[in-house]
Parts: sequence; structure tokens; C-alpha cells
Amino acid sequence: MKYLAIIIISFFVMSCNSSKKSFESQMRTFNSLGYKFNNGVNKELIYEEWNRNSYNEKALDSLIANPPFERLYYILGSGIYRNPEFYRVTDNCIWWDIEFIDPSSQYIYFMELMGKITQGELNYTNIEIKIDENNFEWIHFKVNGIKRKWKLGKVGFVPDSFFQRFSYIPKELKTKGRYTIFSDGGQQFVIDYATDKEQIEFIEKTGLKREWLGEGNHFSEPGE
Repeated sequence: MKYLAIIIISFFVMSCNSSKKSFESQMRTFNSLGYKFNNGVNKELIYEEWNRNSYNEKALDSLIANPPFERLYYILGSGIYRNPEFYRVTDNCIWWDIEFIDPSSQYIYFMELMGKITQGELNYTNIEIKIDENNFEWIHFKVNGIKRKWKLGKVGFVPDSFFQRFSYIPKELKTKGRYTIFSDGGQQFVIDYATDKEQIEFIEKTGLKREWLGEGNHFSEPGE
């Protein structure tokens, strides 16, 4: 009887841990942190996208469960294309890969998203890509009405310092929030925006080692 009781207790603990790792349970945690699906997005659409790419649904369940919160966080920053519609899963964060900057118009798209995730605290407008006489690309824009321009790389080359530059803007404009970054060590990452309090709460609830953008040596420092 003693061993049976131990087995029952162990099974109960495992069941509880498993339920905590489910899609629904993790979404409840993300919801409590302010993450909401955009209109037209739900679990069914996300799983449909996964299956459309010839993946196994059980494999997605496993990826979401272990380690918990990591895979779902990437999903929350992604987009789903259903002709003729394109859905951002949420407007809270951005899943990105350095190789996504192709063609150069993606610089503009990314910068627009970097404004959207701040919920109005930072607004990027009048964004243009220009090429100088040395074949270097420059991005010209306004942030909260202030004119800026950043030197990028030669046409066809994407400098990772482009992403690093965004870490300076909240400091310069003294905003309440700052950009954050989460990465599993590869070239893919999730960019987010949070106040100090929100950052602490996010880490406590998810266990993800999210950092402030600009820390952790993720990207190179810009030259000029």
C-alpha cells in the first residue's frame, strides 16, 4: 500500500506538471502578462500552420511543453499567411531572424513592428532606405517626430548592429519601457518591450532568461 500511494502521488505530480506545460496553460500565463492573440488568430490557426508545413501536431505539443514557454513565445512573435490575409499572431513581440532582412524593404517592416510593440510609446514614421555613392544603405526615419538616419551595410549585406541600435532609443528618449531580447543561442530571437516591473514579472512567471536589448553580446556595436 505504501508503494501504491507513492506511485499515485508521483502520477498526480507528473499530471500537474504536464498540465502546466500545455498550450492552454501557458497561454493563460501569457494572457496574464498582457499577450493577446490578434483578431483572426487562435490555437486552431496556429496548429493548422504547423501541419500545413508537413509537421506533426504531436511534435508541436512536445516542443511547446518542453521547455515550457519558449516555443510558444516564438510563436507569439510570428506571423501566419493565409492568402489573401497575413496575420501577426500578436502585436506584443517580434520573432525574427537576421536572414529575414531580404530584400531591404524588410528593414522598414521591422522598424514599423518595433514601434507597434511599444503600444504607442515609440512611433517610427517616414522610413526610407537610401543608397549612397559607395553602395552603402542608409535608413532614414523619424522616431516620435525626431529625424534620424543610420548607416547600414553595403547592398546585400545585413549588419547585425542594426538591431543593437534600437537599444539606445528608449534611453535617449527616456521612455518608460525598454526593448528586450530572448534567444536560444541561435540566430533567431524574440524582441519585446517592457518596463522594469514587467520584465521582472515576465521572468518570474515564465522562467525564460529574457534580457534587455543591448546586453548579453547578441549583436555588434554600430560603427557610425
